[in-house]
Amino acid sequence: MKESRLPAREPKFSAPFFQILIKVEVYFQDHCYSGHLWDVSRSGACIRSFQQVPMGTPAQIRFHDPSDEEIIEARGELIWMNQLRGAHYSGLRFEEGFDISKTFLRLLIKAEEL
Repeated sequence: MKESRLPAREPKFSAPFFQILIKVEVYFQDHCYSGHLWDVSRSGACIRSFQQVPMGTPAQIRFHDPSDEEIIEARGELIWMNQLRGAHYSGLRFEEGFDISKTFLRLLIKAEEL
């Protein structure tokens, strides 16, 4: 009998997916809205939280580096919001002068975009 050279038929699985949670705090007046960074660019970021964050008003934003105790502070404005399956996604536009290339967040952006 001839031996098969085909791979054994067995269940196949996708490669594992790893996620890094970067804590974000958005401060409006005297209230703090906590969430996690969903995505980031040079001009802004999307924050995923379980609280609705007020739109429009300029806010103080803090990004917590998960690998050490560095905290990056920026100012920005909420320009859009969407809700999906109980989570709130808020789009923030950074104020001019915030240079992402000088923060740990630069590691999340392609080199050609910096």
